[in-house]
Amino acid sequence: MVYVLGIDIGTSGCKCTLLNEKGKPVVTRSKELQPRISVDGTVEQDPNEWYQAAIDCLKEFRELDGIDLHRIEAISATGQMQGITLIGNNGEPVRPSILWNDMRSESHASALNESFEEAFRRNITFACAPSLTVSKIAWLKDQEPDNWRQTEKFILASNFITYKLTGRVTTDTNNMIYTGLNDTRNNGWSDELLDCCEVEREKVPELIGCFDQVGAVTARAAEETGLKEGVTVIAGGGDGAAEGYSVGLAGSERLKIRLGTAADIGMVIGLEEVDRSQTVWPGQRDVLPDHLLISTYTKACAGSLKWVRDVFYSELPAESSTYSFMDREAEDVEIGASGLLYHPYLSGENAPYFDNSLRAKFTGMNMGHRRKHFVRAAYEGVSFSVRDVVESVSEFKNAKEYVFVGGGTKSGLWTSVLADVLGVNATIPKYCDASYGVALMAGHAVKLFDSGEVISEAMQEASQIGYREQNHLKYNEMYKKYKELAGK
Repeated sequence: MVYVLGIDIGTSGCKCTLLNEKGKPVVTRSKELQPRISVDGTVEQDPNEWYQAAIDCLKEFRELDGIDLHRIEAISATGQMQGITLIGNNGEPVRPSILWNDMRSESHASALNESFEEAFRRNITFACAPSLTVSKIAWLKDQEPDNWRQTEKFILASNFITYKLTGRVTTDTNNMIYTGLNDTRNNGWSDELLDCCEVEREKVPELIGCFDQVGAVTARAAEETGLKEGVTVIAGGGDGAAEGYSVGLAGSERLKIRLGTAADIGMVIGLEEVDRSQTVWPGQRDVLPDHLLISTYTKACAGSLKWVRDVFYSELPAESSTYSFMDREAEDVEIGASGLLYHPYLSGENAPYFDNSLRAKFTGMNMGHRRKHFVRAAYEGVSFSVRDVVESVSEFKNAKEYVFVGGGTKSGLWTSVLADVLGVNATIPKYCDASYGVALMAGHAVKLFDSGEVISEAMQEASQIGYREQNHLKYNEMYKKYKELAGK
């Protein structure tokens, strides 16, 4: 048996997935990550911790009977987007990586918009935001000029993994889309934005296609990871697009709703469906050539449940079993959580308000509320925020099928609440996440299997969840109350 390996560097964890030569999952392993989060809105992580988490997952693979890492024929990586990792002249990180949900560059993003908002919309299809890499570059140049001067190249999270494996510093055409320095129309770096934002071209990483080969596993990486030297490493892409690839969004009318740390909501359309005369295109480049990813996100989806876990269930282990316990407690709480309403703006909010000054709130608290009510309210509030986004994007209204994915789908309570809030029937794939999707990309790239056939077959094994009309009507009334306070 031969394998392909997918590595996903998420915000809260690293996940590695092995597929066999037929594209079937063989084994997965995860390691939790703990970014350094400060009350002032800074979020950082040592990028070497990402690499070490991947090594730890591979070590667990090696300890399993029948798993030989030397039979891996291709590897690819995916992960969180929009942050920034600085690689110095010595090949090491200059400082900890600044993550996508770090908001310290808010004033710098505002300043860039004041001068160049039209250029941003023309090139990247939306205004500059603090989450984008370019805003973080502006902050670094202003606040840490010595670190910026020491920087040879900037890259993104998954690029750091391919760099450690191959020694080659690159980014891919999908990870590029949220740097704030790309040209969507021409699928490359924007000379206009590089000039406007005064980003030195020599610090910009080499750009390659998502299915292209970055290089091969080096002798050093082989020694560190237990992988075989010379194994092909494919570029991959961002986590949202890799996950969308795993459920066949391209060529369908599926809307994917990802219940991850953030709620990523998106669909994929072909370029033939786009009016190319438009000044601003409706989406960004997908991992597939000639396709656009129409995608947006809320900031605190599963992150809200993690907060509830850490605050109300701190006596229990910080692991998945605690979420199951939380669900069991919350199952007997009625719709509406006895009047407790949650708005999930723990780190400000992206869509549909794009306001980093927003703050989360539980309203309607009384003496009778217990921690189980906060769990139920969190599920409902996050679901309302997803509905808020779905209703704000015109293309999403064309969806004929809804697909729920991500770690949150392990909760039957949460997926049931979400279906009821949206008033839709949904599909929950048996196999779907970013590590699985990028492993499929790797296998397809080296022609080990046809990923289209694998995905089509896998979707036949998906489970279905139906919404309940009576619950939906109740949630409609609650949603009106949610909207009255939303974005405030």
